[in-house]
Amino acid sequence: MKRFLSVAFVALFCMASVGLARVTFGIDDFSTADFKNPEVLETLCAGDATSFWCDARDAKLKLVTSKGLDYIFSETGEVVALYTKQQRGQDLNGNYDLDRAQNLIPHTSSLPGGALLIGGEYRKPQDVKSSWVEKTYDDARALEGTFSYRLGNLKVEKTVVVSEVRNSLGVSLEVQRTAAGGGGETLVQYVYPGIAKQDAPVIKVGQGETFTLNPASQAVADPTYISLQNNNQNRGQAIVIRPNPNVAGSGGDELLATPLSAKQIAVGKTLAAGAGASVTLELQTYGGPNEMVRFLQEDYLEYPGLFKPNILGRLSLGIIVVLQAIHGVVGSWGLSIILLTLLFRLLVWPLIHTQMKSMVGMQQIQPKLKELQTKYKDDREKLTQETMKMYKEAGVNPAGGCLPALVQMPIFIILWRVFINFEFNEGFLWIPDLGITDPVHLLPILYIAIMVAQAVVASKGNRQMLQQQLLISGVFIFFVFNFAAGVTLYLITSMLVQVLQQWLIQRNLGSPAPVLATGLTPVTTPAKPEPAKAKAAKPKKAVTKSTNNKAKAKAK
Repeated sequence: MKRFLSVAFVALFCMASVGLARVTFGIDDFSTADFKNPEVLETLCAGDATSFWCDARDAKLKLVTSKGLDYIFSETGEVVALYTKQQRGQDLNGNYDLDRAQNLIPHTSSLPGGALLIGGEYRKPQDVKSSWVEKTYDDARALEGTFSYRLGNLKVEKTVVVSEVRNSLGVSLEVQRTAAGGGGETLVQYVYPGIAKQDAPVIKVGQGETFTLNPASQAVADPTYISLQNNNQNRGQAIVIRPNPNVAGSGGDELLATPLSAKQIAVGKTLAAGAGASVTLELQTYGGPNEMVRFLQEDYLEYPGLFKPNILGRLSLGIIVVLQAIHGVVGSWGLSIILLTLLFRLLVWPLIHTQMKSMVGMQQIQPKLKELQTKYKDDREKLTQETMKMYKEAGVNPAGGCLPALVQMPIFIILWRVFINFEFNEGFLWIPDLGITDPVHLLPILYIAIMVAQAVVASKGNRQMLQQQLLISGVFIFFVFNFAAGVTLYLITSMLVQVLQQWLIQRNLGSPAPVLATGLTPVTTPAKPEPAKAKAAKPKKAVTKSTNNKAKAKAK
């Protein structure tokens, strides 16, 4: 036990240090030398590569870190790298590999993300000016980048808005002719060159209430969206371009969505001929998980064909509706998480009660089952018959603990996925934001304390079983310090109810054998059988003595 406690202490210390690695929203200078593997560019550009990076290795870049994405912008506001995160609020700690799957911008592409094509041509900018300021967007912190530059006789004014909590990048583009020429009307397009390392991504174009899967390379007027996805199975990553719903007139027949190739998508408008002619694009670009909760919170889920929730997804939507309804009453996401967890635990209380009661019953008959196994060790058929007979007499069902667990498991998974992907953007008690890790680690420590208490309640003083339970449950120590505070709050509330229920059942049914965290019952030799056998031997001697006395009396 001392050895276990020493290991646990070291693990807690190490995990607490890891838990400090949470993202800070902000902007920093960046260069190609700051990538984890800059040598990739040297190898890539040594030959006849057409990568946009080959002309941008000395560019001055900007790194913007947010909860869901880390952006790397060029001097003209193009997205040259875009890193997704396995968990919201995660700090990537400078692990920016150019060729990793989490980078949604293919580094081998000829175009960066958000590239501007003029008549299908990617031109080199001149007289570039840029600046960044902090602002508020949708009640959350945001960074706004403003860019201006020339493309020949065209003047470009561009604004991008990066939200701390949203995965949608706001983009405003105005292109104006400063002089006549250029052969008449010109198509101005905002382009994304592909998605990560996907060779054959799925392309969708939405229009009204319909959508087209992998359409031909032709323009679609008045689109609701155009997207790149790893697959059509509700997994992987996605890039979605749509008219900005917050700007009136951002859509319409003038807006054209076009699959440029099997990998590239574009949204654009036609720029009229003549000096002074201009065109404006008001767009939003989503990058990140192809995931239902994010699409719901950022208002993409309603688009036809973009995402098709399965049964678990529809149940998740129901849970989110309940969570939002509770929040509408109590006004706190922290309290909403607690109340939703209590509501769920109340609903599954009968199932868990049946499960635990069945487990306790099985534990109580373990000594008798051991005796049967010893008595009929050479007769498997008889052992099976007697075992089933004992189950019937004791009123227990060996499968009684499994079925309730199987029924409630999907709901646990749904709650987990909702809480880990939901953006709360709100603090609770000492926690500044439920979407990031607890900065002082009180929640993870409380979770571990409750986990130990549960092990103590389950083991009922058996030190060996307590150690086994702690070792099995201790696996979570390596994860809990990196969980978002909202997830940890859910786990703590759920476990508190479970400990209470377990204690009540044990108090009502007696002191059963210890239970492992896996729900399995250890088969051990009971501690008190030997004294019972010794007492049973005494009556035998007394009977023998009495019988001998009667025999002597009869003989006389």
